[in-house]
Amino acid sequence: MNMLKYDGIIFDLDGTLLDTLEDLSNSVNEALGMYGYKRYAKEDYKLKIGGGFRDLLERSLPTDTPAEMIDRILSSFLAVYDKNYRKNTKPYNGIGQTLIKLRDAGMSLAVNSNKRDDYTKILLSDKLSMISFIAIYGERTNIPKKPDPAAAEIIIKTMNIPKSKIIYVGDSKTDILTAKNAGIESIGVTWGFRDRKELEKYGAVYIADRPEDILNIVGTDIIN
Repeated sequence: MNMLKYDGIIFDLDGTLLDTLEDLSNSVNEALGMYGYKRYAKEDYKLKIGGGFRDLLERSLPTDTPAEMIDRILSSFLAVYDKNYRKNTKPYNGIGQTLIKLRDAGMSLAVNSNKRDDYTKILLSDKLSMISFIAIYGERTNIPKKPDPAAAEIIIKTMNIPKSKIIYVGDSKTDILTAKNAGIESIGVTWGFRDRKELEKYGAVYIADRPEDILNIVGTDIIN
C-alpha cells in the first residue's frame, strides 16, 4: 500500500543537500583579502550564505562599500570560486541514501537554489549523479531569487502534482518563506547553515534533524 503523504519534493542546495561552506568561505576570504577587507571565520559565513553570490559579498563588506567596488570583488570572487567550488563540497551524511530511497519510491525530486544556475547543475551532476532531478533551478537573470516563488511555481508545474502533495525542504528562512509564498508545506533541516530557532520562527511545518527524518515525514513505507 502506498502510504506516501507527498509525491514531490523541492530541495534547496547549499546547506540542505550539499555542504558548500568551506569552498564558499575560502573563496570569499581570498577575494576580500585581495582588496584589503576583513576576512571571516568559516562559521561566520553560515549567516551570510543564501541570497546568491552578490548578496554574500554585500553581507561580508562594510555597508558603505561602493557598488563599483562590490562589482570588482565579485569578479575576483567568481574567478577564485570557479577553481575551488568542487574541492571540499560534498553531500551531507545520509543525503545520498535518503535521495535514493525517495527516488525508488517514485517521488519527483527537484532543486531550487539561489546559487548561480550553472554551478548548481554542475555540482548536482558531480556530487549526486545517481539522482535524476525532474527540474533544477539556480539563480537566473530572468527569474527572481528566493523567497520569490517564481522558480518554485515553475517546478510545481513541471511536476504536474497538486500543491498539497508537494513539500519544500531547506535550511533557512528563505526556504520556508519560498514554500509559504508558493503555497506548499515545508521541512526545515537543522544540519545546514541556520538553527532550529530560525526555522520555527518562520513557520516550518516540520523539522528534520537528520536526512532520514525526511523519510518519516513523507511516508513511513519507503523506509523499509
